[in-house]
Amino acid sequence: MRPIARALAFAVVCFAGVALAGACGSSETRDTFTRPQDAGVDADAAREGSAPEPDAGTVDPTIGGPCVDDAQCDDGIACTFEACDPALKRCRTTPDDAQCDNGIYCDGREVCVLHRGCTPGGVVACDDGDACTLDKCVEALKACDRAPRDADGDGDPDDHCAPTHDCNDNDPTVASTAREVCGNGKDDNCNGQIDETPCSTPVGDTCAAPIALGGSATYSVSTVGATKSFATTCSVATPASARDIVAAITIPAGGSTKDLDVWATTPNSEVSLAVFDACTTTGTELACGSAPLANTMRARARDLTPGATYFIVVTTQTESDVELKVRLLDAAPKATNETCATAAPIVPETPMPVSIFDATKDLATACAAGGGSGSTLGELTYALTLSAAADVRAFASVTAGSGAPVLGLRNSACTAAADELHCRTLVSLTSPPLFARALPAGRYVLTVSATSPIDANVLVKLSPPTVAPADQSCVAPPPAQINATMPVDLTNREDALKDACLVGWPNAAFDLPLAVASDVLLVGRFPQTGVGAVSLTGPTCTVDDRLACTSSFTPARTGKRNVAAGSYRVVVTDTISEDASLTTLVRPTVAPTVVTGSDACADANDITPTGAYLTGDTTGHVPDFTAGCDASGQAPGGASDQIFRLVLTERKRVVMSMAGSSFATVLDVRKGAACPGDAIAGGCFVGFSGARSFLDQVLDAGTYWVVVDGYAGAKGAWNLDVHVVPPP
Repeated sequence: MRPIARALAFAVVCFAGVALAGACGSSETRDTFTRPQDAGVDADAAREGSAPEPDAGTVDPTIGGPCVDDAQCDDGIACTFEACDPALKRCRTTPDDAQCDNGIYCDGREVCVLHRGCTPGGVVACDDGDACTLDKCVEALKACDRAPRDADGDGDPDDHCAPTHDCNDNDPTVASTAREVCGNGKDDNCNGQIDETPCSTPVGDTCAAPIALGGSATYSVSTVGATKSFATTCSVATPASARDIVAAITIPAGGSTKDLDVWATTPNSEVSLAVFDACTTTGTELACGSAPLANTMRARARDLTPGATYFIVVTTQTESDVELKVRLLDAAPKATNETCATAAPIVPETPMPVSIFDATKDLATACAAGGGSGSTLGELTYALTLSAAADVRAFASVTAGSGAPVLGLRNSACTAAADELHCRTLVSLTSPPLFARALPAGRYVLTVSATSPIDANVLVKLSPPTVAPADQSCVAPPPAQINATMPVDLTNREDALKDACLVGWPNAAFDLPLAVASDVLLVGRFPQTGVGAVSLTGPTCTVDDRLACTSSFTPARTGKRNVAAGSYRVVVTDTISEDASLTTLVRPTVAPTVVTGSDACADANDITPTGAYLTGDTTGHVPDFTAGCDASGQAPGGASDQIFRLVLTERKRVVMSMAGSSFATVLDVRKGAACPGDAIAGGCFVGFSGARSFLDQVLDAGTYWVVVDGYAGAKGAWNLDVHVVPPP
């Protein structure tokens, strides 16, 4: 859509059909709204489709008034493309749903309505009519999740729907995955037998017979056969279907008060811990520890009375063996370095032991929400005083626990969210340290938190200040290479650019000037073991300036159609801080080609050899072509599909993206003079996630057949963005 520069009053006047002199009918002051000239047409009813040419009995709502050039055809609607049809000498309007996409999958596919603009689509309906599936739309996957019916939440589907599975889907202690419990009169493992041997006897299932612990030691316990009996203030994700046991420990009499420190570790089940002063409904909870999906948990009850007995409740999401490490320690208060004002001093180059488990959460960190770590525990604080400018790096190595350390560096004001200068979630041993370049002299605060309880060593290193590379700023970054792939060096980079696409990781910016309205597709490639992101932003590289963003495993890609002429930036981020690459594909904006045919070889549409943007819907089409990367066991022809021809007269790099399609897509490229051609190496790609299918290939001159298909029978609305550029 060309930019609209006229005042709203003009649009209202022209829409009402009131022609002010020179306001609505000349090429100098173009129409801001042109209604179709065919009387009686409900223009708002037409939205998409490849309309036929008008004749005596056919009305085409995409055809407007007379014209001699494109400048006379602007309808003032941001999501449409207008052009003067040279044969008809009338304006033709093409809606583009991609201009309306709000990036949210589950609220439905927004549509562009002729003469109205963007309107919401219908909410994605995932109900498949099968009583044996629990259907929901999952935004993170941009897909429907159809889980087997599991009413009791024990992870085993109802055997009415999945034979030989859960024979009592109203009881979470009964499942085909459970172990038989001795003497309870139930078929716990759904094998058709009751109380058969071998069987298990739960130990510590109730307060009547808690597990007796003798003192500081490591114990092997189990929630196998146990029920859910205890109410704790923190727990696993689904307490109703969890299992728990209780253990008792007595503080030695005649001595000093003690701290009871407990670690619980399972092979793979989520676990939580709580400590009570009595095993009754009136008991007081003294400590509780939980974290999402953690299979290692810690809790500490402080200053316990000699001679008194205390009770440890272990909860697992599924029945599981548990390693319970119990220590009675001399009583000690909680760490006092919990606030900005009470930060403990940092001695550079000296490891600091840190325990994260019961600190209060006082400070917000950007890495909790956007850094891939989810929620975090409370934090401890450490003061760093610099007498001169320096490069600062903070490392953390875990010595106990399964959580990931979360580090933050804050300025002297410290308390507000905006006072955090940098953050880093050290998700693995290969994660780069938190890095701050050329930090001026002054006082700073390092925060240390974690995704679940850990013991760790934290080390801060200082080095002489260095000059930031040009790509660490959005003011005058180096240029992106257009329609080509360029290397990106992310070593020794800060998280300097705050576009919030992938928070807290090394990034780099590149300049992207657009002389005309353009379609932009960005592709970032990263090490296989990490996650990367690419984003398109305005010149400030801020969240508010961001146009498009995607983070994922390699390759990560994002795009934006019809980006207005102007100055932009491309930001590349990754979690490994190693070499990456960026492909920036740009072409002058093209109107979408709305496809209704292409159902078989005989009516295959041509893809323009310079690139195109196609949209369509495979619903109702015939399943003709079996893709080599489709799911096994599909009927001949697979899902409904459509086919296109691409003729290349010389060797080209062809990049195809189906981002924004509404289903799990298959993109299959074949070669041959006769349709449908033969499969080519690497020419078939399944797109399960929201990014959908993607192919980036160098193709020799010849005739190619591009099949838009669905995985495992999937069908629906699709997009296909094709960029054809010179080969590398």
